Amino acid sequence: MPVFSFHTNVSADKVTPDLLKQISSVVARILHKPESYVCVHVVPDQQMIFDGTDGPCGVGVLKSIGGVGGSKNNEHAKALFALIKDHLGIAGNRMYIEFIDIGAADIAFNSRTFA
Repeated sequence: MPVFSFHTNVSADKVTPDLLKQISSVVARILHKPESYVCVHVVPDQQMIFDGTDGPCGVGVLKSIGGVGGSKNNEHAKALFALIKDHLGIAGNRMYIEFIDIGAADIAFNSRTFA
């Protein structure tokens, strides 16, 4: 049930269906989860600043039942930061990604929780 959400001030024309598919594939791969459960949500054109400037920046959250935490997050960050930099032009020092290990009873799909 991984969910990756990313808010950015980059324009919507750079957030292509191909980028969303690539993020979905990377999330499935790094978390060892079926892509059929991965949801990607990118919100462009946000009014944002980072370090006091309005250059390209973003903030993201990766939620998953397991697969995140500790040293694993460094590998996840490496893959996601590289993909976002390559496609949206956001430098690594202008974005944050938070990793959240969500309990199976705390998220629902198809009318029921995963617990």
